Amino acid sequence: AASAAANVPGRVVARAMSSGSGDYDVVIVGGGPGGYVAAIKAAQMGMKTACVESRGRLGGTCLNVGCIPSKALLHSSHLYEEASKHMKDYGVVVNDVSVDLDKMLDFKAKTVDG
Repeated sequence: AASAAANVPGRVVARAMSSGSGDYDVVIVGGGPGGYVAAIKAAQMGMKTACVESRGRLGGTCLNVGCIPSKALLHSSHLYEEASKHMKDYGVVVNDVSVDLDKMLDFKAKTVDG
């Protein structure tokens, strides 16, 4: 069923960790913002398309290990600073502010995973 669907113009078929072989019109290396968009466009144009990503998930470095995870952790650290140092300036007193690193990392993972 998947191989038949791969030949339908405008349809992208995902194969996670497939070791199957086949002939493709185009193979896109990298599933980042340029790669997955190129794969979708090629499929929409009727080409049998494969998108190869070493991480096993689309999105590239920025989404999976770079910008987005870093910004999620930075957001948490800004909230900690706000609670521990600046909220009192607005009349909000917070005692015993602490960091729960496991929860911060869970927040980061949920931000990346969606």
